[in-house]
Amino acid sequence: MWQKRQGCGDSIAGGDAKQVTPFVEYFKQHGEFSDPKYYDDQLQAFPDDLTGICKVIHGLIIHPFLTAKYGVEIDDDRINTEQQARSVVEILDNICRIQNAPLTQVRPPHQRTVGTCRNFSLLLCSVLRTKGIAARLRCGFATYFEQHRYEDHWICEYWSDAEKAWVRVDPQLDDLQVQMLAIDFDPGNVPIDVFLYAGEAWIMCRRGRADPASFGVLDLSGLGFIKGNIVRDILALNKIETLPWDLGWGMLDKNYLQRVDHGEFAYVDRLARCSANSLVHLAHSFFKDDEKIRFPEGWDLSMAPTIAQLSDESHRM
Repeated sequence: MWQKRQGCGDSIAGGDAKQVTPFVEYFKQHGEFSDPKYYDDQLQAFPDDLTGICKVIHGLIIHPFLTAKYGVEIDDDRINTEQQARSVVEILDNICRIQNAPLTQVRPPHQRTVGTCRNFSLLLCSVLRTKGIAARLRCGFATYFEQHRYEDHWICEYWSDAEKAWVRVDPQLDDLQVQMLAIDFDPGNVPIDVFLYAGEAWIMCRRGRADPASFGVLDLSGLGFIKGNIVRDILALNKIETLPWDLGWGMLDKNYLQRVDHGEFAYVDRLARCSANSLVHLAHSFFKDDEKIRFPEGWDLSMAPTIAQLSDESHRM
């Protein structure tokens, strides 16, 4: 089932198997947001091959930027509400509320729930963990959505026992998107040069190999945006899969347009190396001990502003 595909270990140089294995076991277990709870049996019923699982997911979620490509119109209230689903249970609740049918039944586009790349990836991650396969989300930037642009994006990785390597999967890319975007690789085997972890993007910019303005989404870009994605990638390595726009704590106490202060560069360089090299143990240490990364006492992600609130705020600026 899970054959060798291109990927990388928990070190950019390829980790030692004895060091990597504990984290593989860690990523076989659900986190707060990937736990399907009362949907466990339905996720167990998903196909046992990666292609089959992704085909089911394609029939359950529609991306808010691509509704017109599928010939449907969805009102803004529904888009804002459904893409705000933080846990896989909320995503699946939305799916079943729209059409009460087995999750393995493909829905027509107008009966799919709205979700971003992060929601596609979280659902795949949940299915894989439910089936006992180590999986994790990664936050970064993809080159295949727009020419000369590194688009804000999330993917899912799974662990290949045979090759001791993490494999990158883009579960958002269905047949229509593959054709529309002229994708020339297998979405179940995303090459390492077309998706960059957030830390890799930062390092490229710091070394003058890329323009920070080319990293972002819509009209949001720059080093501040990349910094935000680094924090989200480090949290994903803690099995805390944030929403792409989550703000309100530590280094993300401001909006997407924040600058990177001169005194922050050395610190963000450290965070970037953690993300770029998939240093799980260091990511855990940052979240446990660093007030710039960890959540303040009494604060959790439910207190972060919603996408609708952020949109209203930007319109008032």
